Amino acid sequence: MNKTYDVKSVPIPKFSKPIDLAEGKRLYQSRGCGDCHDVDGSGKTFIEDPAIGILSGSNLTAGKGGILADRTDEELAIAIRHGVGKNGRALIFMPSTDFQGMTNEDVGKLISFLRSRPAIDKSQGEVKPGPLGRFLFLIGEIPVFVSAEIINHETTHLANITPSVSIEYGKYVASTCTGCHGFNLKGGPIQGAPPEWPPAQNISKHGLTKYTESNFIQTIRTGKRPDGTEMKFPMPWKSLGQLTDTELKALWMYLQTIQ
Repeated sequence: MNKTYDVKSVPIPKFSKPIDLAEGKRLYQSRGCGDCHDVDGSGKTFIEDPAIGILSGSNLTAGKGGILADRTDEELAIAIRHGVGKNGRALIFMPSTDFQGMTNEDVGKLISFLRSRPAIDKSQGEVKPGPLGRFLFLIGEIPVFVSAEIINHETTHLANITPSVSIEYGKYVASTCTGCHGFNLKGGPIQGAPPEWPPAQNISKHGLTKYTESNFIQTIRTGKRPDGTEMKFPMPWKSLGQLTDTELKALWMYLQTIQ
């Protein structure tokens, strides 16, 4: 957890048009950034468990206690996609494995949106891994505790990707799901979650046999499964409901290829 990483920065495009900032906002909401950094970007404590630890998202505004004024866009991109902070040290419990494949364009729109937001004065919440959290990390059960350790920092990022109902684009969208559903998307206990959290569902083809494309999309939009039951916390269906029809159809198409 004290290891440092040398990650080369790449130029990140800047955006100012309302349509691009709106897309940055949608990315922030649909990719679940608010789950740790709050809806206004000011950060919040999202896990407070004596065994797992106390984990809080950073204040992503330019206010007092925030990090935005002290980071370049390129440094923010490294934090998002590599899980590495300004000083080269790993960010604790930053799920960069979900975002490592984001294109330069999407990261740029996300960062530009953050910079357009009001400054909020709020101190950084505590980040203190607990004894069980440290142990589970050491035995490989919570790799997200130090996502920088398992990310390929030599990856060449795509400049952009054209949204389409395709397996390729569905795979791009599905990376958002890996933090809870696992890299193989077959579910199970959620990394670092308190014991009372339910396990993530298997969302491979075999785990979705009761779904069609239509009711899969409806479930994400409404939080209600085809049998009428409601998806339980921490399934972030309200965030994922911000995904476009193209994203959801492509996601469904890709999940159907996972055996």
